[in-house]
Amino acid sequence: MKIAFWSGQEQVGTTFNTTAIACTAAMVYPITIGVVSSGYCNRDLEKNFQGKKQEGKEKPRHLQPGGALLAAEQEEYFPDSGLDCLLRKEQEGELDGRLIQASMEPVIEGRLYCMPGCQKEEYKRWYKDRLFAQMHRIMEGMEAAFDVVFVDCGNRKDDFTQKILRQAELCVLNMDQGEELIGDYYRMPPQFLGKAFFLVGNYFKEELYNRTDLERLYRMDGDMLGAIPYNPQMQAASKAGMMDIGMKKYIRHGMKGKDVDFEREVLRSARLILKSAGVVK
Repeated sequence: MKIAFWSGQEQVGTTFNTTAIACTAAMVYPITIGVVSSGYCNRDLEKNFQGKKQEGKEKPRHLQPGGALLAAEQEEYFPDSGLDCLLRKEQEGELDGRLIQASMEPVIEGRLYCMPGCQKEEYKRWYKDRLFAQMHRIMEGMEAAFDVVFVDCGNRKDDFTQKILRQAELCVLNMDQGEELIGDYYRMPPQFLGKAFFLVGNYFKEELYNRTDLERLYRMDGDMLGAIPYNPQMQAASKAGMMDIGMKKYIRHGMKGKDVDFEREVLRSARLILKSAGVVK
């Protein structure tokens, strides 16, 4: 089962929302979750969990700018973890659930795992390369290994991402409350297989298109919309690669004051997303 997090615009915090909901869901529900980016070399997702581990890492010499080669010409560089490992092993017919989980970084042991991206640089039309064509089978293997897979699609529009969006049981459409994107969705509905859930991150009650306005304008069910309040502490935790540690301070710890709204809404959004996808009742 896949849940895709996607946005039609840039800079709306899709990766932040993906990791916040993933951490919350793993802490509250007895399910296993794998998170992965729809772009094979997107390191932003894993940096939300392991930013410190990424510091000081040096790319292999032949991957430095100016030395880009086709993936098929770079097979010798693959390390023994992440997508780099799985792409090689899959070619050798060794891909299974055990190897997939072993190649991922544990965020919450036994509950939440993150797939490290490739170290090579992405190039245009990468999904046409014979090596990275195996990404589809890796996604299938992840679905078999976890109860649910969260795919951070950002605002990507490549063919691979479009296929993920069509296959997902639920598409979480991330939006900026200052932009009227729900209207675009109703005017030109994307070809999604599953349902849609609208998620506003960095939410302010006083801004244009608040929750009440959106529900009234589009006569939409309130259970189709999440609005996670802006939280400077969690934004800092995200940038520091401590998303899971930051979320532990909020989830069912009886926060008071302004933090109550953040805790309440992230719990509500996680529950509604999982329920809409059929993961929980």
